[in-house]
Amino acid sequence: EQHRAHQSVRDAGLKGAFKWFGYPVKPALSSFWSELVSKGAIRCPELTREDLEAVQSRARKLNPGLLPSMGWLDLFRLGIGIGFFETAQILREKALDRMVRDAEDRKASLGELTLACYAEVERERFPQARQLLDRMTSLKCPPHRLEPVRWFIALMAGGPMDTGSSTAWASSSDPAFGRDIAGMRVALVGPVASDSTYGNEIDQYDRVVKFGYRGGSHGRDGRTQGERVDIAYYNNTQAKALSKADYKSVFAELLWGVCHNRKGASYFPDDLPNLRLLTSLQWFLPDTHLNAGPNAVVDMLRFGPAEIRIFNTDMMLSSGRFAGYRQPNDKPTDYTRSFIKTHDPILQYQIMRRLWTCGYIKGDVRFEEVMGMGLSRYLEELQKAYGAD
Repeated sequence: EQHRAHQSVRDAGLKGAFKWFGYPVKPALSSFWSELVSKGAIRCPELTREDLEAVQSRARKLNPGLLPSMGWLDLFRLGIGIGFFETAQILREKALDRMVRDAEDRKASLGELTLACYAEVERERFPQARQLLDRMTSLKCPPHRLEPVRWFIALMAGGPMDTGSSTAWASSSDPAFGRDIAGMRVALVGPVASDSTYGNEIDQYDRVVKFGYRGGSHGRDGRTQGERVDIAYYNNTQAKALSKADYKSVFAELLWGVCHNRKGASYFPDDLPNLRLLTSLQWFLPDTHLNAGPNAVVDMLRFGPAEIRIFNTDMMLSSGRFAGYRQPNDKPTDYTRSFIKTHDPILQYQIMRRLWTCGYIKGDVRFEEVMGMGLSRYLEELQKAYGAD
């Protein structure tokens, strides 16, 4: 009786939430929801395989037609939020299935075609992605959006990189930035706290790229990170913090500072000669942002570096960051919240692993280990790292 009462409350909660979003509630979905919340209510550091499989088996049986693609992404985020990373992957696949299905309608909207185009890219169905891009063109998708996606599809397909194709959507600073990247061996150094001793090797590269550099010794440990910083990428929070400090002296040390979007660049005056704004693919992604690492990698690949080698990065499996990476008064980062709200960890991994498989990037021992895991094992490790939160 108590179980039925709890199930009734859960079903009512689901119906109320879905009514607010305008989604239909079907028996199969209610059954899955009840199983998810029932197992999610268990308080322990790690669920048993039997408990996980009970939820996953119900998720696999759900028909993608039960919800719109954004509804499946809502449930995907919920799965992440309560620690069911592998179940979340199943729900996310339903979203991709629905995206592709919606695009089969001859009257599909530009937004529906865009979602399906990304889904086909992630699933490595590149001819289908190009066909969808042609349909997007017929619906008057602006060229400044189409051309970066056309290049991105070619990149993910693993063919020879045509760096000249990106000149049509280049910003005014891209040619000069490109001259500093083309043919160079690039070390991309992440913010993960590390006991590695790659510092000397990093400093031997033609270009050293780091994140959120604000001057001084932070991020320049000679043993683990290398002392050099030639190019620094900034998210909005980092750009804002730097703009309130002595940013002129920082930019005087750098070849380039690169902001992820216009908001970040807006914190600085327009006359900084080595401040650059990258061309964002965010509009093409299914309601998410690229993390700093993938953003920088995709950006630099436009300009034909001879090599990109990644250090001190493990695709969020470690939450620690080197001392000084954050502002002294910053609150600890809730990475689970970041996964839900902003950064889809599956998308990040799928893109980076594809670029690694195609030979565009390689990394230190830990990065190579993470790329070699494959998505299923990676999610198992991610769930161990964050699921208990």
